[in-house]
This record gives sequence, C-alpha cells and structure tokens, in this order.
Amino acid sequence: MQPVKGMNDFYPQEKALQNKVFSILRARAQAYGFQEIETPAIEALNVLTAKSGEEKKQQIFVLEKRGNEQLGLRFDLTVPIARMFVQKQKELQKPVKWFGLSRMWRYEAPQKGREREFYQLSVELYGAQSYRADAECILLLIDCFTALGLKAKDVVIRINNRKLLEGLLTEYVPQTKMQDCFRIIDKSSKLTPEEFIKELKGIGIQSEEVAKIAQTKGTIQEVNEAIKNCAMTEEGKQALETIKQMTALLPKEWITIDLGIARGIDYYTGMVYEAFDREEKLRALAGGGRYDALVELYGGEKTAAVGWAIGYSTLLLFLQEKNLTPKILNEIDCYIAPVDESMIAEAFRIATELRKNANVEIDLAERKLSKQFEYASAIGAKKVIVIGSKDLQDGKVTIRDMKTGKEEKAPVTKISDFLH
Repeated sequence: MQPVKGMNDFYPQEKALQNKVFSILRARAQAYGFQEIETPAIEALNVLTAKSGEEKKQQIFVLEKRGNEQLGLRFDLTVPIARMFVQKQKELQKPVKWFGLSRMWRYEAPQKGREREFYQLSVELYGAQSYRADAECILLLIDCFTALGLKAKDVVIRINNRKLLEGLLTEYVPQTKMQDCFRIIDKSSKLTPEEFIKELKGIGIQSEEVAKIAQTKGTIQEVNEAIKNCAMTEEGKQALETIKQMTALLPKEWITIDLGIARGIDYYTGMVYEAFDREEKLRALAGGGRYDALVELYGGEKTAAVGWAIGYSTLLLFLQEKNLTPKILNEIDCYIAPVDESMIAEAFRIATELRKNANVEIDLAERKLSKQFEYASAIGAKKVIVIGSKDLQDGKVTIRDMKTGKEEKAPVTKISDFLH
C-alpha cells in the first residue's frame, strides 16, 4: 500500500506547505509580468523526443500504443510550452512571458531531491534576443529565492554561455563530438579528474586542455583573465561580451561565471545557468538558459527564447535545512459546537452563513461538548462557537477564543463580527 517508488503522497499539511511555496513563486513570476498557462500531461512522443538527448529519451514514461498514437508523459514544461507557443505565434504580442507550475515525470532512479513524479515552476520568455531577457529571467530567479527567505550566502547561480564554451573548445573538439563533450562537461562535478579524462577519451578527445577550460570559474574579470591567451572563435568572443553585459545587470554577490556549466539537454543554444546551495549538499536547485532554435524545431518561425525551471523537491529540502519552511496559517476560523441534538439544525444554519466568508467546521461525530473543545484545539480552530438552548432563547451564542480562553456572548445575527 505504498506509493510507486519515486512518487509521493501529499497529506493535508504537506499539501498546504506546497501550496504556500507555490503561491510565493506564482506571485513573484506575476510581478515580472509572466502569465500562467497549463499544458496537457501527455504529449505525442515525437514532440517529446524531437530535441532530447538519448538519456532524456530513456527517461520518458511511454504510454501503451493505441491505434496510431504513440504518447508519453511530459518530462519538463519547456517543450510543451514551446509547442503551445507555436500554435498562436503570429497573433501573440512579443515578448511573450509565460510560466507553468505543475507536475512532470521522468523514469529514473529516485534519490534525494530527485523524484519520478515531481513539480516544477517553469518560466519561458519568447521573442527577445537581447541579453536583457536573460538578465530579467535570472533576476526573477533570485527574487524567488529571496521571497522564500534565502540569501546570496545560501545560493550561488553559476553562469556560462554555450557559444563561449564551444568557442574555446573548437581547437580541441571536433564539431561532431561537441554535444557529447557538453554532456560530459555537464556532469564533470560528479566525476573525479581521472574519470573526466577517461570519459573524454571514450568519445575520442585526448586533450587535457578541455578539462582545464571546464574547471575555469570565478568573477567575470577572473574568467576573462584566465582565458585571455586561449584560442577562441569570433562567436565565442561575442558570447563573452554578452556575459559581461548581462552580468552588469545582476547583483554580483549571487553569481559566478563557471565554464563547467553546459546543461545536458540539446536544445540550449547560448546562455546557460544553474543555481546551487553554497555548501553543495544538494542537486541543482534550478537551471535554465537560452534555446533560440526550439520554436523553429516545432514548425514555428525562428524565435529567441529563454527560461528556467526550479524543482520543488530539492527546493523544499533546502528550505527545511535552512529552517525557512514557510509557516502555514491557521485555516479554520471557527468550530461550531452544538450542545445537544436539538441545536443541530441551528448549528448547520449558522455554519452555512459563516462559510460565505470564513473557514468553518462543525461537529459531525456527535461528541460531548468537552470532546468537541479537544477536537477544535487539535485542528487549530481560532474560535469555538457554542450553541446552547439558553443562549439561543436570548438570540445569542457563546464564542470562545481558543488562544486566550476568553469567552463572550454574541448576537446570532452578528457572529461574523466577532470572528476576526
């Protein structure tokens, strides 16, 4: 009777906490002008696999084929949102700023912070080629962290540009091996130096210069100094200049330039970045970048696109570790306690009226009054409204404040005035 491995049940408190975190993330995205959308959980398999590496293809939950349809569960929101954008591309005012906050599925080995069924906030911005769009997205990511109580001392955003990386690697890596090299660099932090060199040799790359480049990190000035004598393509030089322009718009304490950030998914074309906890105890908290070829891949007109995703599982682990889990406000404004059976009809009538503006529970288990108070305390009710025959004859009820224990009489017609 356990949930499927890598998938979680959310009991009321856990769901309330998730809703609280989601409401904070939604509010920050909307503050930047992003509008919420939703896509189907199921997509055509050819849509999901169009620009995914072999690893991602193996992680897709593929549904049983019915007729001529081959379908799968979405593994992120970037791909289905791009498909959605293509449908109305010509009529949309650019830039288009959308976000989705929903669940995804990946068939992989569950581990700390990695689930088979998981939730993500995915932010997508279409129609802005400028580095300003990249900066705007990263500023929103930082804003999401700060809204949850995290600071620059807790989180670092590591930034790179694939065109810069490619511009530096061209001398050592054949173009046909570049994507494979990116994937190895993307996981380099999980490999020993010896394992990294071995992986490179496995795809036919012998140069140790690749490892040196991938290990370069620091401020933009430090990275610039480290690579100033390296051979680089013109496109790589332009990418370096773009990084300089973009990072000038960002708070320096949150970011570092890291040439070892490559992002493993094939659709990234330019700027890439990942957010990590400073102590590196957890997986990446968030990741994203630029994917200017994705819309065209799905039959749309060539469109600049940039965005990122932040995963709930790892984010929650980090908030718990930092004792920053958002407090869940008491959701029960009052509990209605009828003294005996004769008061039930009036209790239900009052509950119905109060529920227009408040969260109300009523005794459903035929408890004695003392047990009703115990239950009201257990569920965190703010007030208890006692309905007895003597009070009711005078047109009143007794209201107890569960925090102070203070009781007062209130006219039946004005109960709501006493609840807040």
